[in-house]
Amino acid sequence: MNLLIQGGHVVRPSGLERADVECADGSIRALTSASSADRADEVIDASGCLVFPGFIDAHVHTRDPGQTEKEEFQLLTRAAAAGGVTTICEMPNPLPPVTDAATFERRAAEREGKAHVDFAQYVMGLGAENLDELPGALAAGAIGVKIFWGYGLDRRTGALAYNVHEFEPADLIPPPSTGDVYRICAMVAQHGGLVSAHCEDPPIARAAEAALGREPADYQDFLASRPALAEIAAVAAAVEIARVTGCRFHVLHMSTSRAAELIRRARREGIPISGETCPQYLTLTDEDHPRLDFMKVFPPIRGAASQAALWAALADGTISSLGSDHAPHTEEQNHAPIHHQLAGMPGVQTLVPVMLREMHRGRITPESLAAVLSESTARQFGLYPAKGSLDVGTDADLTIVDPERSWVLDQAQLEHKQKLSAWHGETMTGAPVATVVRGQVVMRDGELIGDPSGRLVRRPTGELSLV
Repeated sequence: MNLLIQGGHVVRPSGLERADVECADGSIRALTSASSADRADEVIDASGCLVFPGFIDAHVHTRDPGQTEKEEFQLLTRAAAAGGVTTICEMPNPLPPVTDAATFERRAAEREGKAHVDFAQYVMGLGAENLDELPGALAAGAIGVKIFWGYGLDRRTGALAYNVHEFEPADLIPPPSTGDVYRICAMVAQHGGLVSAHCEDPPIARAAEAALGREPADYQDFLASRPALAEIAAVAAAVEIARVTGCRFHVLHMSTSRAAELIRRARREGIPISGETCPQYLTLTDEDHPRLDFMKVFPPIRGAASQAALWAALADGTISSLGSDHAPHTEEQNHAPIHHQLAGMPGVQTLVPVMLREMHRGRITPESLAAVLSESTARQFGLYPAKGSLDVGTDADLTIVDPERSWVLDQAQLEHKQKLSAWHGETMTGAPVATVVRGQVVMRDGELIGDPSGRLVRRPTGELSLV
């Protein structure tokens, strides 16, 4: 298949240029100002559009296998394609979780023939439980080791354990201690890998819950039971662990201004640590809870001051990647009283539209969007230049955007299993109009095209550099 994308403006972190993109045999063949449609099997007229390196959702939970009442892998990847995402990075906590090379390979094989976009996979770090298994999983191509710093694991089912005090000791793999995190990082550093972590300090969170003295009855109670200090303390520890071990450490879904400042200062000192945030932290605050009773996430969505600090961290490169943290639950679980509600909500199909709206509002430039949703994310996980690049010879992954298209987001039209969105009914300006994965058009004008043809993307072995 020879594909020609004609008439658009190509966007890189370094700038915009008017160029046509010629794709052949799954790769970018040329960027030119004088293309000819004669050799093309398919032509996309991108006049008035921006042509980005394919967008990467750096943080999704597929729930499949084990919790398919919440999500299914094929539906999630349909939603990714529909939303302008060409590659997803899958967290390792379907059931059973990915904890070793054998499970990594089995999970990849289960995905064959189901993926509408390319996908990469993490391996889970459980401290002493699987420390010796991590090198094999990294060698197999895992993009990193994910630590759920704050959650235990149900030994019987492999499911994350949120309320660890409710478990018998024999049934629980306890949350990783700071010592566990240190040992994981020391091991991963020896193999040139990356550690990504949900950073909330368990003892601080438990102390805050005890200090509240009751089950949270509203969102302010919830914030009191899950204080910013829990994230800040874990990030402070991560900075020092990264300093001592030299391990590349990536802080996931940051929510606080102080955590951002800790990472900013550490990076200035050359410590290999970086940060991620999500659209929910950039566009919602605690004041949105009265209309969005399902917006409980860990760490919590906080106030306007935290949101402003995250935008500043995005602007100066402290935050080097974005992810949706797509984490759906059933409708009953999403709308339960806040104390019993499970944390997490969908987002893979709305990641790009929400950020395009913010681009239209002037809160982020096209060049910065090309960095945090494409190039720097691909570099983060060792996938560059095959992913995240528009260089000749790289994978022809492209997201074509009409920056002026105005439309209303309707959650009923979403492709993932649970039809729920925090941005339902809002007007969006900017829309992905085509998604191209290795030269194949998988979405055009909102319509999904073709059978699933996505592939596992393995991280090459070798050292990572600080993004």
